[in-house]
Amino acid sequence: MHRPNQALRAARERLPSGRLPGCSLSRDELAGRVNAWLLAETGKAFALDERAIGRWERGAVARPSAHYRAALRAVLAVDTDADLGFGDPPDQPVRLPVPAAEGEPPTVDAIRAMATSIHVADRQLGGGRLYKSVLDYLRNDVARALFTPMSGATVYAAAASLTEIAGWMAHDSGRDVDARAHFDGAYRLSLAAGSPALAANMCASMSHLATQLGQHEDALRIADEGLERAASVGGVARITGRLHAMRAAALGHRAEHRECRAELAAAERSLGGSNDHEHAAWAAHFDEGSFAGEAARALHQLADFDTAESYARRVLALRDGDRIRAQALGRLTLANILHSVGNHDEAADLGRSVARMAPTLHSARVRAQLGELALTISTRAPAPAATAFLAEVAALGRPDTSQAADRWPV
Repeated sequence: MHRPNQALRAARERLPSGRLPGCSLSRDELAGRVNAWLLAETGKAFALDERAIGRWERGAVARPSAHYRAALRAVLAVDTDADLGFGDPPDQPVRLPVPAAEGEPPTVDAIRAMATSIHVADRQLGGGRLYKSVLDYLRNDVARALFTPMSGATVYAAAASLTEIAGWMAHDSGRDVDARAHFDGAYRLSLAAGSPALAANMCASMSHLATQLGQHEDALRIADEGLERAASVGGVARITGRLHAMRAAALGHRAEHRECRAELAAAERSLGGSNDHEHAAWAAHFDEGSFAGEAARALHQLADFDTAESYARRVLALRDGDRIRAQALGRLTLANILHSVGNHDEAADLGRSVARMAPTLHSARVRAQLGELALTISTRAPAPAATAFLAEVAALGRPDTSQAADRWPV
């Protein structure tokens, strides 16, 4: 009979959940953080899942491999294996698992676990740190899964989701031409999977990018296409809400007040809907924090500064813990709103806090928005807070940016 590893479980439960306020870190979250640490440290993709964590906590596996132990020590902030209940290795031979056959493609579950670990690492480190590793996994592993005789809709759906993640990483790295190509590929893979739900989700990503590039007509058209596809299936409330939020973003830039507010209301209503479609788990996450961020930016465009500030502060309250990039972007949104209402010192202080985060956060988006805020603040009369902020931004240098291609697949 196995002896439960109480030390490992206690170490996990000491950490707060990044998903559920007031709860402990879940096994699934721990697995994601371990995979993220290993990806960042080794450049290799691992697919640890909550079931493996459960086996370790139950004592079914008394001593995981050295690389997993190193990751657990780092993630759980302990010094030794003994702190995690892992004793000395036994004297008797240990049977090792049989390795997978060379060239064997990853399963859908393995791709899903990889996508989860990449999400965790991406929000902590930024897209620039992981982009190449994700591309390598797509080209060397996922591509083989697509072209096996047993390949089917679920594999295409998994490939579409991971290709979309690559698109977001490219966008976060300032490679918008590559981001557009990845979103194009993800959209086509969604069609190959026969999934209107995933195709709608890819439309939301493309609409977001179009708005970022100033292509507001395209953003609206693509979001409309996504809403049509989402309407043909049930259980995709998050995707529908995200599409309404993308419409609101484009309408905000066009100063269409009534229509923008209507889309925000529709997006907020969607938060309470059903998300039980089989492909909903592959879609980009859209929750209260996501909505608050979109609402803050759209209402700032409409010059509704009080409500925009309220939503921006809500983002910071919701995006704590390990969501470092979301915190940085949320602070920049709030800083821009505060600058618009004349609160220049707090805006500069927020910008300075992000400038201090930027060196460890490989995100061209954060760097670019920092530069835009600095340019805005530099037009004001010199003040101590502004001077300190501008000095820190200057020390960061300029981010690389790129221009987008000409055509969308929708």
